[in-house]
Amino acid sequence: MDNSQTRKKRIGIFGGSFNPPCKHHFQIIERVIHRFDRIIVFPCGRRWDKPSANILSEEHRKEMARLAFEGIPKVEIDYLDLDNKIYTPTYYLQKRYENIFPDAEIWHIVGGDIIIGGRNGTSEIHQVWHRGSEIWQSLNFTVIVRPGYEVEPEDMPPHSESVEIKYILGSGTMVRSRILHGESIDEFVAPNIIKYIQKHKLYLE
Repeated sequence: MDNSQTRKKRIGIFGGSFNPPCKHHFQIIERVIHRFDRIIVFPCGRRWDKPSANILSEEHRKEMARLAFEGIPKVEIDYLDLDNKIYTPTYYLQKRYENIFPDAEIWHIVGGDIIIGGRNGTSEIHQVWHRGSEIWQSLNFTVIVRPGYEVEPEDMPPHSESVEIKYILGSGTMVRSRILHGESIDEFVAPNIIKYIQKHKLYLE
C-alpha cells in the first residue's frame, strides 16, 4: 500500500508576535518545512503576558507579516487575531485547526525556552499558558532547540519532537533594541521589512 495515501497530513502552527518578523523566523521555517504538509504562521493578538505583542498596532503587524511570509511555498498566514483585535490561546487554536483539518495531525512549533522545567511542571506552558497542564499532555509540539536554550529530554512534552538549529540570527527583542539605539539591523531583518520599519518610524520609543 502507498504510505503517502495512508499517512495523516501534518499541519505546523507557528505562532508568535513576529514583532518584527526577523530572519530567525525564516530559519525556523526552513529547518522544519520538510516535516509538514503546511505551516500556518499565526501572529498573536495583544497579550497580558507578552508585552512585545502590544507595542504596535494590529495594522502594522499584519502588514509586516504579509511582507514577510506571503508567497513562501507551503506557508500561509492566519490573521484571525489581528483582524479581530483579539487573542486566541493555544488551547483554542488547537480546536480551530482540528475543525479546519479534521483528518490531519496538528503540531505547534515552539521554542525550547518555554518547555524548560517541563519535568516538574514549571515550564512557561504549565505556568502561563491557558490550560497549560492540559495542553502539555495532549498537544503535539515541535520544539526548536537553539544555542543558550539546551533542552533536557526529561523536559520534553509527552507528544513532541526536537529540532536543533545550531546558529540562529538574533531575536525580536534584540532587533527592537538595536532600532531604538540607532544600530544596524541589516544582518537580522529582511530588506523589505527594514524599509517598512523606517518608513513608519517604528520601534523608536
